[in-house]
Amino acid sequence: MRDYIRAAGGGLIIGLPLLFTMEVWFHGFILPAWKILALLAVGFAIVLGYNAIAGFRRERTVAELVVDATSAMGLGVVIAAVALVLLGRIDFSTSVRDAVGKIALEAIPIAFGASIATTQLGGDDGGRTSDTGPFERLLVGAGGALIFALNVAPTEEPMMLGIEASPWLLVAVVGASVGLTFALVFLADFGGRPRGGEGILEHPWSETIAAYAVSLLVSVLLLWAFGRTDGAGTASIVGMTVMLTVVASVGAAVARLLVGGHQEGGRA
Repeated sequence: MRDYIRAAGGGLIIGLPLLFTMEVWFHGFILPAWKILALLAVGFAIVLGYNAIAGFRRERTVAELVVDATSAMGLGVVIAAVALVLLGRIDFSTSVRDAVGKIALEAIPIAFGASIATTQLGGDDGGRTSDTGPFERLLVGAGGALIFALNVAPTEEPMMLGIEASPWLLVAVVGASVGLTFALVFLADFGGRPRGGEGILEHPWSETIAAYAVSLLVSVLLLWAFGRTDGAGTASIVGMTVMLTVVASVGAAVARLLVGGHQEGGRA
């Protein structure tokens, strides 16, 4: 029971901002059901990956990982439903389609928070952190990018900024985003910096570029899911993606720090 209470708390910490975001309520109603299902499928896959790396229970068999991922998504659905009712966004006059859409979108970040609650908040073992490999860190980075960017993608600002930005400004934004995330993960010494290695993705710059590419893909996915790319030209889509990736790449960096490989004494 304590594990599930901790998971619920972690889910609220991550998902609470979106529960108060009007654009998410609106898109829960207007988005096609298949797009919502696609987002849920991506969310479940990343939650499953989180649980494989640092889930909220100790068991690590394949069946238990699937159970934990399903439990996290289920907790996300329950918490989102209760919260939306308490906030007055769902009542007896709300259609089933509207209610299901809102709950589904809100459940995604809550499920992420639930799945990494032990790593984030600490557990009986003092908040263990897995010694993760480069591909695991990229998976975690994708989840962090999705969590952060999901707070911004439904709004009008990324579209406006991307359309108005000049090509040279976009190049500068890309450089600043890559430089910022490199500094956060490898220079700021937050204590979660990944260890170095011999693999192609285990060098600081190669991992940073790969994580930025993953953040770009997450940004494109969200812009597509929320209809921002419908009817937009190539230049506008590129601009919107670059601007949204500013947020997504920072989310990816924070997530990689939280589960980065630690050396003894908490220093990397």
